[in-house]
Amino acid sequence: MRRILRFFAAFAVAALVSTAIAAPACAASATSSPAAAKAAAELSAPPGHRHIYWANRVTPDLTDGLTTVGRANLDGTRVNQSFITGADAMCGVAIVGKHIYWGNCENDKIGRANLDGTGVNQSFISGTSGVGGLASDGRYLYWGNIFDGTIGRARLDGTEVNQSFIVSQGVNGPVAVAISGGYIYWANFFNDEIGRARLDGTGVNESFISVTALTPDSSGPAGVAISGRYIYWTNDVWMASSGGVIGRARLDGTEVNQSFIGGDFDPWGIAVAGRHIYWSNPSSGTIGRARLNGTGVNQSFITGASTPLGLAVGP
Repeated sequence: MRRILRFFAAFAVAALVSTAIAAPACAASATSSPAAAKAAAELSAPPGHRHIYWANRVTPDLTDGLTTVGRANLDGTRVNQSFITGADAMCGVAIVGKHIYWGNCENDKIGRANLDGTGVNQSFISGTSGVGGLASDGRYLYWGNIFDGTIGRARLDGTEVNQSFIVSQGVNGPVAVAISGGYIYWANFFNDEIGRARLDGTGVNESFISVTALTPDSSGPAGVAISGRYIYWTNDVWMASSGGVIGRARLDGTEVNQSFIGGDFDPWGIAVAGRHIYWSNPSSGTIGRARLNGTGVNQSFITGASTPLGLAVGP
């Protein structure tokens, strides 16, 4: 899996080299001015949700190594591709309280910083195994150990680390996690499934939602997010700039729509805030956005990212 992730990064670099990186731009809006667009975005977001954050998997000069957290306003303005620097092949990001957490996929550590970007600690939690996505229930931090096929957990202060909080033969490439209503959900990339378990680690269901395989052996769910009564996921075609989709289902696993949002894109990370869905497009270096009902799709809502993977929304 580690070799595949590096291969994916190499492919994304090649794709970015062949694509002119435009200046950061916001989506087209029916509002009459930037100020009005910003006000509309803020009104549509939950209280405290004013920014979107993403993990830049490779550096702006298209090399692996010291990568960054990007940040922008929810309306797509004030883009900062280097909000936090010094990470190592970052894959996932999460906002919890007054802190931001991220997964350093190559050096097997979880980093943490204050929400203003200060107090950076690149080794806040060590001993992970290719940490991908992260999520929290307000007491604990959870993450997917991609290479070991486990779900890890620790207290938010970095203590009581358990790298094998959930262990199952069905946990295979857990690249993303999400939490809602006493349950943890994760994306099994190699099994084409969304798994679910109780927050105490019991009741593991590796096949809670089956995801349609878009290719025989190089596609799968890469991101997962929850809002209200629905769970959303990205179905990415590995090393392709098109062919991916975003799926949606009810939180009880019914009403599965495998192509809730389709089109010519390669979605990876996903997050929901207010009336909008956001996702990362690694090969094009963009953040996409659409309304919660799947309309108003803008694949280049934010541009200029460097193989963006995990997404999060917060203050």
